[in-house]
Amino acid sequence: MKFAVLTSNPSSFAYVASCLSSEEAECVRFDDALSLLRARRTETFDLLMIDAQHFRTAGQLVLSWRECNADMCWPTLVFGQFVDRGDMASAFDAGVDDVLTGHFSAEELQARVQRALRRAEPVRQNAGIHVVVGPYRLCRLTRTATVNSIPIRMTAREFATAWLLFSSPGSFLSRQQIASAVWGADASIVERSIEQHIYKLRKKLQFGPETGVELKTVYARGYQLAVQAASNEPAGPQARTILAA
Repeated sequence: MKFAVLTSNPSSFAYVASCLSSEEAECVRFDDALSLLRARRTETFDLLMIDAQHFRTAGQLVLSWRECNADMCWPTLVFGQFVDRGDMASAFDAGVDDVLTGHFSAEELQARVQRALRRAEPVRQNAGIHVVVGPYRLCRLTRTATVNSIPIRMTAREFATAWLLFSSPGSFLSRQQIASAVWGADASIVERSIEQHIYKLRKKLQFGPETGVELKTVYARGYQLAVQAASNEPAGPQARTILAA
């Protein structure tokens, strides 16, 4: 097994690696989110461990990226001391499987890791890889999209942006959320690129009355995928996530 450990603290990494030495696991240290995201292109990991000290910055970025990529459905464990107590709740909201705070023994870490791996197995086998909203169908595994069964060609970043929107119809998606998840950067740096991608998505996906789905820009809140309710259905988000067979 191979575990990715996101921490810039050599001592923390050395302790974690020593605790897991009996588990026949190779621990690979990454100082920042960018180096980890680059490594995932050529390496496969069985578990992601995030130093709580870096959760607000690198940790949340990696978890946002994971939401857009089906090949990153790694079980995730956060260890150490959070900068702020509220960060623990944010970690669970972001999809972390377990949190190990303060000082911990090798036995406790090993038990938590094994539990995370066991719990993640059925999730991996049944990970939601398709989202269906009205006439739209997106496949996260192949990064393809269709409208009324007609394939739509999109770049990787266009698809990642579309996946974020279609995964939460009716919700507001800020530019910072898109910038972090798709570009791995601050919104102020890629603001123009985001606008261009949204413009292209509107044209390619043919949002409007014909499809019953609109992509709205809401001042100070971001973007919203608005779904028109059928005449015999109540208004509200209408999305279906299809599980892998």
